[in-house]
Amino acid sequence: AGRCHIQEAAAYLGQFEGKLSVIGIAGLSRTGKSFLLNRLLGSQHGFTVGSSVNPCTKGLWIWGEAVQLAPDHHCILIDTEGLGSTYRTASCDMQVFSLCILLSSYFIYNSMGAIDEHAIDQLHLVMKLAAHVHSRSEASCFSGEGPKLASNFPSLLWVLRDFHLQLRDGRGKAITERDYLEEALAPRPGQRERNAVRATIRDLFVERDCATLVRPMAHEANLKRLDCHPYTSLRPEFRAQVDSLVAKVYAEVKPKQLGSMTVSGPGFVGMVTEYCKAINSSVLPAIHSAWTSAVLKQSRHCAQHAQHAYEEYISRQVHARLPMGPLQLQEGLDAAEREAIQILSEFDLESTYEQQCRAELKSSMAHLRAKVEADNLEASRRCCLDVAEKLYDELISGGVNSYLSLEQLMRDWDKLRELYMERTAGPAQAEVMSTW
Repeated sequence: AGRCHIQEAAAYLGQFEGKLSVIGIAGLSRTGKSFLLNRLLGSQHGFTVGSSVNPCTKGLWIWGEAVQLAPDHHCILIDTEGLGSTYRTASCDMQVFSLCILLSSYFIYNSMGAIDEHAIDQLHLVMKLAAHVHSRSEASCFSGEGPKLASNFPSLLWVLRDFHLQLRDGRGKAITERDYLEEALAPRPGQRERNAVRATIRDLFVERDCATLVRPMAHEANLKRLDCHPYTSLRPEFRAQVDSLVAKVYAEVKPKQLGSMTVSGPGFVGMVTEYCKAINSSVLPAIHSAWTSAVLKQSRHCAQHAQHAYEEYISRQVHARLPMGPLQLQEGLDAAEREAIQILSEFDLESTYEQQCRAELKSSMAHLRAKVEADNLEASRRCCLDVAEKLYDELISGGVNSYLSLEQLMRDWDKLRELYMERTAGPAQAEVMSTW
């Protein structure tokens, strides 16, 4: 198994400052996962679709162009290497499956045919993931402020490919796809291990649904490279089901959350980084450490964003107008502080970290305020000296000794003082004048 890296994706993901939804897909190899993601992108091409037993997708891949759901809400799509591949170990399957679920806000599990005992067996990885996260996190995380396990699991959409059964219950009455899923997840007598898997799925995926897709084309040979065929050439029933599935996913997908915190791009990077560190240490990721990392990363980014806004306001509205009088400078600095605090309050932060961010922001603003006040004094001193010298040369060019009377000198001196007060500002105004 290789190592988990995020360097290439970190810069891209970190740019999303608003809400971020994550659609992930997992399932056995050669079941059409990448095709479904391409349809979510509105394309036949994008994620690689293959026709051989060799996996086209290695590890996890993020499509490099997010889907914009709203001005401050983007959605990224994650494709995963197929489970059960002869090229990967069971441990690697566990890592890929775990990472996909823990990163997603909407998880699509893709399988072939009906939900039978074999399909339930394939989802034994859910049991392992649940047991690991409980043993690693419950004592430290679930007792207090930290997020609970089920609340951090994504919505589940179980997609059944090449589905040919009629959706009817035991009495022949028509049922919905969701009813079919619930019936399949109900306990069965004499199936202790499978019932444990069913119970875990029910407990962890509180929001769950099912979608069925018929076979896309009649001829086996054509199924090997669906992406080579125009979408319109596929069976009309299949296209209608796929289009309905795409609409359903985008109507239901929610922003990624950890606990009560909505995760933005920087927070998501912190979360993924923590998960990757765990996997590279040969352990499965724990939610609590990822939650802490995401909160810290996102909080730090929010504080930096607010501080940047404060600095921009100071540069644009204050620094460019120096020197200023004390009252005008105070008004400018107060307005910059109000804008920065307002920007910080718009971010969805945990209360403890919001207080920390506010404290850090106030500290940095106080430091910059002191610098601006010092800059204002220096700018005022330079301006006052320059104006005073020019006025002296202009009004009293011959020097004091050139005046024939004290009355004439005082008249010009009063005029100099009047013009000086009109053309200068700032804290050095009186200081410079007193030296003349």
